[in-house]
Amino acid sequence: MSTFDLTVRYSRELSDPSLPCREEHFVHGEMSWTLPTEEVGLVLVDCWDKHPVETHLERGGQIAKERILPVVQACRKAGIAVIHAPSPQQAKLFPQWTKYAEDRELHGGGGSAPDWPPGELRGRTGAYASFARPQEARHDHVQNLRDTRGIMDFLGPEPDDFVVATGAQLHRLCRHQGIVHLFYAGFAANICVQRRDYGVWAMLDRGYNIALLRDCTTAIEHSETWDGMWLTRCSILDMELRAASVTSDEFLNALDGAEV
Repeated sequence: MSTFDLTVRYSRELSDPSLPCREEHFVHGEMSWTLPTEEVGLVLVDCWDKHPVETHLERGGQIAKERILPVVQACRKAGIAVIHAPSPQQAKLFPQWTKYAEDRELHGGGGSAPDWPPGELRGRTGAYASFARPQEARHDHVQNLRDTRGIMDFLGPEPDDFVVATGAQLHRLCRHQGIVHLFYAGFAANICVQRRDYGVWAMLDRGYNIALLRDCTTAIEHSETWDGMWLTRCSILDMELRAASVTSDEFLNALDGAEV
């Protein structure tokens, strides 16, 4: 069994005992992990080739080419599972997605809608229509991109990669493959990487050991955060409170030193 040693960082929730327990004293901590490659998976979240936010697509594309792609190539070479999680609609563009799909996912049907909250509230229709957000002026353009986007072609998926549409499917894949350590890359750091049902929070809740490749992601910023990439930085810190993080170079260097 091949293993590699990796030092990861996390965000501490308390200060050193010698310092007042005040937020200005909160810093990062480090952990040393020894990881069997066969127990590791790389999860690529929503690495789309199209996006309505031009700046996010430009930044994400550069990150994907310069940072994510070398990690993907190294994982394939090391025998680490490369798992594409591009959202349900996009996943179904690739034949690999069927491998860990259930019959109801393949053929539809099954599962009833929850009876609470009311369906009209969940859909913001009928008596609850006034609670729906106003439709953006660019709605039709965004919908067209959603209908036609796929995965950035230079990332794959290759035939031996995996593609999942849901968190349940990712969980079945990991159970069957014996994967317990998940490394995350992809977009956006403040939305899908965290909140998808195959994202960081959901898989942490399932008990997986998780690290974020922190230079392999970026958030969708706002006019108030753009100058310092503050949403990206805060999203990474937020995930480091429960998970860990590492840079792509640290990950690659660790794989280079893997022991058989």
